[in-house]
Amino acid sequence: MELGNRFIPSSSSSSAYRNNDGTNNVSTPPLQNETADLSFRDDSFYSLNNSGDNILSTPSPSNNIPKLNNLSPTDSLQESIADALGFDSRGKVFQFDSPTPSNKRSKSPLRKLSKSNSSISIAGPLLSSASSQDLIQALATSPDIKRTNKSKSPKTIVATDILQAPGLRNDFYSNLISWSSKTNKVAVGLGTTTYLWATDNEVEQIQLDSQSLITAVSCSKDDLIVIANARGYLYIIKQPENIVVTTHNVQGKCIFCIEWFSSGLRFLAGNELGEVHIFEIQRHFLGTEIIERNCFKCHQQQICGLALNNDNSQLAVGANDNCCSIWDINCNLSTQLKYVLPHNAAVKAIAFCPWTNSLLATGGGSKDRKIRFWHTKSGTKLNEVATHGQITSLIWSKYRKEIAATFGFGSDNKSSLLYIYSYPLMKPIVEVPSIPNLRILSSSCSPDFCSICVAANDSTVRIYKLWEKSHEVATTIQLKGSGTFGSSLIDYQEGVGSLNDLLR
Repeated sequence: MELGNRFIPSSSSSSAYRNNDGTNNVSTPPLQNETADLSFRDDSFYSLNNSGDNILSTPSPSNNIPKLNNLSPTDSLQESIADALGFDSRGKVFQFDSPTPSNKRSKSPLRKLSKSNSSISIAGPLLSSASSQDLIQALATSPDIKRTNKSKSPKTIVATDILQAPGLRNDFYSNLISWSSKTNKVAVGLGTTTYLWATDNEVEQIQLDSQSLITAVSCSKDDLIVIANARGYLYIIKQPENIVVTTHNVQGKCIFCIEWFSSGLRFLAGNELGEVHIFEIQRHFLGTEIIERNCFKCHQQQICGLALNNDNSQLAVGANDNCCSIWDINCNLSTQLKYVLPHNAAVKAIAFCPWTNSLLATGGGSKDRKIRFWHTKSGTKLNEVATHGQITSLIWSKYRKEIAATFGFGSDNKSSLLYIYSYPLMKPIVEVPSIPNLRILSSSCSPDFCSICVAANDSTVRIYKLWEKSHEVATTIQLKGSGTFGSSLIDYQEGVGSLNDLLR
């Protein structure tokens, strides 16, 4: 597959994105337990303002959104730099310089479908009807993740576990599953309730004094879980007791996505108004409390995805206004906007590469369907790969130079739930086939980085083993030719090269 055009950023003053119809509609989750509206939102599309004026569609309480101008053609200096780097200088990205706690076991709707003698049995009492026939057929074949397939078609794998999850909302914007590193349990938000499911099929309910829909669930790298609901409340849960230790009201702003700092006591939360909050959890002799350290306006519509790089120095924010923004974060948790990366649909799938600190992958929604790779220190687009469907999550491997993508709405001709691609060639090597109208909404990686759990729109949670545990990909290796970034100069700057597909 040939590499796409690469882009060199250019300094400029700013102009703003605006909605084509002059409105600024913000998505809010339904407050009743009912099926989410799955129609594509045509009001999400923005166009550039050629005049350079500030044309924000509606007044905002935070007016620190950078304005963007249509960029002029590259000058001779930029062309010289582009030629030196080996890039196409014709395109650019835009740059900005400048509650009663209790531990209660309950009869949970989460039920595991297991394979026994080629027949289907239900672990525990059946609380919902059996899933579609494709699940039964899938369980008839044991999973295989070996990379020994020599044909041009990617290897097919199936789920190792499938859980019935009645009440799992069919909502692209919510993030309702998370895999705990502390207990190796999967947290699942079902309606107004959150459950913890263990691989031995033990299920616990987390008791919340809330009747609002759960919109986000996220486990820290330590012993905490954050649960957000549609009324703007955050609940901090401590494991393994699974009790609420503190709550916080984000002024009624609904939180849809959460990202933890590596420290385990700070996290980011993206809300429905295009803002990102930075919270810190403090523990002392009086108890536990949440302190808001910063809140900054990032986008014109709700935040869909958040990702921090390995050293927590850069933040990528995806939103429903068809853009991903890159922010520098300093030790005082103040932020500075560096780049705005345009897409053609909402950006939910965002992932920094675990073995290269400034390599970012982003995926577009239904009217985009492309995976893009960026060098975040320079804002350079490295590659662009078209896919067949809406990209709902991206997961880098720690053990191989590979990346997995999960899909929502697919095309009429092709429908898959998941692909694993080799990097940087982006050759499909593993596939999870789908049936019409089945899609993955969100995903979470296992503590050993070998498996993922995904939430599907047929009220199931599925677990796929994608990689075998081995030596992690080296973060720095001897340079040999053009490697990870496709440019010897950037590879040299980053200290990353490409010797083979599996780095020891």
